[in-house]
Amino acid sequence: MEQILYNIHFTNTAWAFIAPIVLMALDIITGYYNAYKNNEISSSKMRDGLGKKCAELCYIIVGVLLKFAIGVDMAMYGLVIYVCFMEIISLAENCDKLGFTLPKILKEKLNNVNDEINKEDK
Repeated sequence: MEQILYNIHFTNTAWAFIAPIVLMALDIITGYYNAYKNNEISSSKMRDGLGKKCAELCYIIVGVLLKFAIGVDMAMYGLVIYVCFMEIISLAENCDKLGFTLPKILKEKLNNVNDEINKEDK
């Protein structure tokens, strides 16, 4: 495990911003389309979601600052991987709601779809 952590690195620090931002944009697009499809567009929900995205960007900036200020690369990598992982999970949930069904074993691991699984079992 320790060897894997030492081998994690970006070819360029710009990817620490590019990868999460691309995932965030995809999450926003799929989330908005899901709300549009279900006639649930709400400006307050969108503001809350965009506020969370801003907080995630702050995490990444703190990680990059730690990398350059005190030379702790793992802090940046850990924070970027954490944000990317959250975005991938959110994308999976949005795609599931849009009709791209996920395997049941993955659905059970996702937080927001547990209620839907329970409804299907009844």
